[in-house]
Amino acid sequence: MYDDIAISPRERYPCQERFEDSEGNRMAIMTVRGPITAQQAGPILSHEHVLCDLWSFVRSYDGILDDEELAVQELQAFARAAGGGTLVDATSFGLGRNPRALSRISQESGVHIVMGAGWYREEVYPSLVWELSTNELADRVVEELTIGADGTSIRAGMIGEIGTERKQITPAQERVFRAAGRAHARTNAAILTHTTHFGELAVEQIALLAEERVPPSRIVISHLGDRPGRTDMLLAIAQTGVHLSIDNIGYLGSGYPDDAVRVRNIRTLIEEGHLDQILLSGDICMKSHLHAYGGKGYDHVHSKFLPLLAASGVTQEQILRMTVVNPWNAYDMPPVAAPEDPSGVLAAQAH
Repeated sequence: MYDDIAISPRERYPCQERFEDSEGNRMAIMTVRGPITAQQAGPILSHEHVLCDLWSFVRSYDGILDDEELAVQELQAFARAAGGGTLVDATSFGLGRNPRALSRISQESGVHIVMGAGWYREEVYPSLVWELSTNELADRVVEELTIGADGTSIRAGMIGEIGTERKQITPAQERVFRAAGRAHARTNAAILTHTTHFGELAVEQIALLAEERVPPSRIVISHLGDRPGRTDMLLAIAQTGVHLSIDNIGYLGSGYPDDAVRVRNIRTLIEEGHLDQILLSGDICMKSHLHAYGGKGYDHVHSKFLPLLAASGVTQEQILRMTVVNPWNAYDMPPVAAPEDPSGVLAAQAH
């Protein structure tokens, strides 16, 4: 569908002007196989999970994605539907992140994968969250973004997902968020947050990150757009200027509405002037979400949901912005020079 849009390359990728900052540093998305340009990135799913372990939350093997060969097959379906592309893997520490496996899966599938840094939710925080200072936690995140994660030279490309629960932000969660903000200040990496119950505490998350001087343009708030008939909260979040990840697309049942609700909420956001903030994804994190188990698959956004948007009156140019331009603008970051590795130890550890 993207090749049919009659606009010039610069209009197609207006963020090309951001490839170099005022100091001449090239802007790029960092993937598990290195930095890529906007043209290489293509369509981007803003919030997914390729490998993850949700046992602590769901107590079911359905919540464990650990089959690399199956992951390759499922991602290839997305690549066919989207014409290639990139996926932001929101599996941070505590969810079974595996940098080496992500690199292998990306290589085999041809899909670019952006890996997350930081700590997911308090239930699966490691003890170091309580043992280290906030600045020391920030150092750990910066290391994953600039050197490599989990003893490899495979670098994270964003911070997240990091989350809160309901009612209030706990002291431990606050320290993780402040550490993320301070790591952002040193790397310019985007921060992807998890909200529980369709955006609860999102405004509080944004305010906390603002205290660490994180601009709204570097914040992505997840799990939005699922409240039927309740656009007031969604618009309140949108008015802060953050990126809005509509990423439960294809979820149905267990309190989730059908995709028609998400279409209506997206149209409301567009009508209220928030087109440039919208990102789209499916947040696959269970076996039952995969095609092999009868689920929607990573291609659902492109094969099923985008036609619904188009049928509702959303233009192809608007769809292009939500699936290509906006996520690029959300996740691009200037490369940070890796330390010298004369012995080749880091390079060897990546394989």
